[in-house]
Amino acid sequence: MKIVYKVLIFSLFLSINSFSQDTKLSKSTAETIDEVSIPTEVKAKLNNFFNALSNNEIDNALDNLLLNSPLKERKEDLSVLKEQTERAIRIYGKFSGAKFVNGHFASEVYLRLRYIGLYEKYPMRWIFTYYKSPKLGWIVTNIKLDDLTEFYLGE
Repeated sequence: MKIVYKVLIFSLFLSINSFSQDTKLSKSTAETIDEVSIPTEVKAKLNNFFNALSNNEIDNALDNLLLNSPLKERKEDLSVLKEQTERAIRIYGKFSGAKFVNGHFASEVYLRLRYIGLYEKYPMRWIFTYYKSPKLGWIVTNIKLDDLTEFYLGE
């Protein structure tokens, strides 16, 4: 009962409107992609992000991931995301990497990617939305972290 309570409380804490996003796109507009189809720039940013998290460098991980992103200017939301990331490590153990689950292109300039974060005690769901700005290149526009990985198995 105590573990279920912690998981429930943790899930509730991770519900942040500013970083929230739907779990799926409309099938009529989204094209499913595999890991090979992820733009090189996006893949490099996410690899760097996950590597920094593996080294427990949370500030560095977020700073590099959010480079040029408008999310970087939302200090309160960033503080909450950092706190969530730290809390995940405290509750579920050391982060050791991530595995690609799936992704979707809404258009050639807008995509969403889903990963399972690998922690010692429990997996976490990471969801990233990217936009290809004509001026800045690929920038992250939304991030979600929660422990609702069972949604990856279907509804």
